[in-house]
Amino acid sequence: MRLKIEDTDDANIFIYGKRGQDETNLILLAKAEWLSQQSKASSLKITQLQENGGKLWLIRDSQVKGLLTVQSISWDKESAQWQVNMPQRYMLSNAQGWIVNNANPQSETFFDIADAAGGIIHMTEENTQPHLPGLLKVLSENGYEVENRVNPKKGQETTSIGYTAYITDAYIRKGDSSGPELESTTVDLPEGMLIALSCPLTTIKSGQMKVMKDPVTWVQDGISYERANLLERYPGLEEGTDFYPNTRLKTIINYVSATSLSPEEYWAKLQKVEEDIRDPILFNVMNEPVLSPSGHSFEKSSITKWINSKQVNLPTMSNTFPIPDPMTNQNIRDKPLVNNINLLQFIKAWPDFYMQHEYKLTISAFEETQTSLGV
Repeated sequence: MRLKIEDTDDANIFIYGKRGQDETNLILLAKAEWLSQQSKASSLKITQLQENGGKLWLIRDSQVKGLLTVQSISWDKESAQWQVNMPQRYMLSNAQGWIVNNANPQSETFFDIADAAGGIIHMTEENTQPHLPGLLKVLSENGYEVENRVNPKKGQETTSIGYTAYITDAYIRKGDSSGPELESTTVDLPEGMLIALSCPLTTIKSGQMKVMKDPVTWVQDGISYERANLLERYPGLEEGTDFYPNTRLKTIINYVSATSLSPEEYWAKLQKVEEDIRDPILFNVMNEPVLSPSGHSFEKSSITKWINSKQVNLPTMSNTFPIPDPMTNQNIRDKPLVNNINLLQFIKAWPDFYMQHEYKLTISAFEETQTSLGV
């Protein structure tokens, strides 16, 4: 199959970050449902894919360092449902180019495959892009049609429903003063940020991509979901044991969704986001955020050091003394810290979003100045 120029443009090949199979499948299923609800062209594309038995697929960083994984779903006509296909792990070799290596990375078979192909060229942020057109060519020869790839273009944004208390530059208070009243807005977000702030269960259920209103993180997988939808699917889950509220993500959503404010007011809210991606103990931008049962997020090394410090001078055999959460004093002894996958995804996507809005504000201010001067 001949590849289109726009499909082989290096800048237009999107690699999803490292994530688990289940999370990736949710992204694909959510995308399929969302596309079916969009424009006539998008809906027709999904219909044709279902009729032809093709794959809807994406490329992500593999759990095996230096390799890439291709994950896909396809339509099963008999059950009239999307089915999950086995992920394929692709390795760039010195002698044979891109080849599949699905062997256990700790096994002899994995290294035998690598050695037979002349060794591995490990993919990094610096060297990946030039090799991707070659990977697309190999994939197209193996049933992964380029046009069926989930591949947001560089700079492309998706309009989503968001929720915020900042319709004006002040909280909208509930009548019972129990907290701010959230109202819906529309917000344009790049792919990485939209994945971080939206719930795949919501998209699958409604066909709409909505920023979460009340994000909670499932301890089992570290992924954040809309509270109501997670409990609808798993009604037996308990807060504090099976899932934690994701306070930091909820606060960020409140600010990012405040798009009805003036540009200057919105920019002020984005400045607050800059504060919310920092560890509350050491105040550095988090590189490995983890979630405490309290709902607060911390840099993993920071909160681990805090917990260890609270155990100094305790009796050797003591396991009953409480360990207070740094923000709430809630006892977090024997409670797992959970990787805050969505917050990390947001932090990675944040700089480009921030700079884009800084540029827009600068241009707007310049144009206003020119207008006032009569230029």
